[in-house]
Amino acid sequence: SPSFHLDISDSVRVEVHHVNVTVDRKMPVWDPKLNPADLNTDGFDLSGRDIWVHHCSIINDDDSIAVKPCGARSCFNTKCTENLLIEDMRLTGFGASIGSVPPVPPPEGGKFGHCVRNVTFRRIDMPGTGKGVYIKSNPDCGPDNTKTALIADVLYEDITIEKPSWWAVWIGPQQQHEPGSKLEEKCALSYPIDSHCPTQGCVTFQNITLRRINVTDPLMSPGVLLGNASNPMDVKFEAVVFKYSNPLGGRFPWGRKFRCRDAKVAYDSSTSPAPVCTDDASDFVQMPERMFV
Repeated sequence: SPSFHLDISDSVRVEVHHVNVTVDRKMPVWDPKLNPADLNTDGFDLSGRDIWVHHCSIINDDDSIAVKPCGARSCFNTKCTENLLIEDMRLTGFGASIGSVPPVPPPEGGKFGHCVRNVTFRRIDMPGTGKGVYIKSNPDCGPDNTKTALIADVLYEDITIEKPSWWAVWIGPQQQHEPGSKLEEKCALSYPIDSHCPTQGCVTFQNITLRRINVTDPLMSPGVLLGNASNPMDVKFEAVVFKYSNPLGGRFPWGRKFRCRDAKVAYDSSTSPAPVCTDDASDFVQMPERMFV
């Protein structure tokens, strides 16, 4: 499919199981007739309430799973995408994803315009994936900063990520950029080569837990946690471990360290490397000639 393969939108009490999705990767992705949109091959897009997805396999070139938000103005059956369980899956693509979650004006008397909460990914195998854990907001907050959104009570547990080619963990603004358009409030796909990656304080990241996640031989540095100084994200790491068989691997662009800013991160002693946040607003890229000094 040139778009999502399975779209479950604004739905209640749904079960999906034993569905296999395979995108034909034999075609030349360098074909000049292809646009970036031709690779927008989401596996399952999910929004609604009380959704159970299990024992499926997805090989694709975009979000393998994309949990989308609901709100009072965008959904009829529920005001929040909530109570989702995705388990016993095999995913090779660009993420077991939440989002993107754009802020929108909240309803009268309400606090959040868009909402995703109480979502669990567990027992997920991700061999050769592009991205692994991917939680993403989306601009913008509006000229009067009244748009809002909530991403809360999200758990990833017992996840195996093998040889990811991009970010094993990304929590922050969605990486996006259409060719020929200005970045403006968007985060560059080439971040941090292009350091432009604005964050959204109007999107609340609350009670995000990564538990028993094993990553082997990532191509790049462990991951990115980009919150906003006005509304730092709340993240917990429990037994999140990166392992390397090549002593030179996984060192670009920040060595074997997380890029972490404006986040309240708790982590236990079994997590390696520790996701230490700094107040440094720079996006230093450790170039290859300095990587192994």
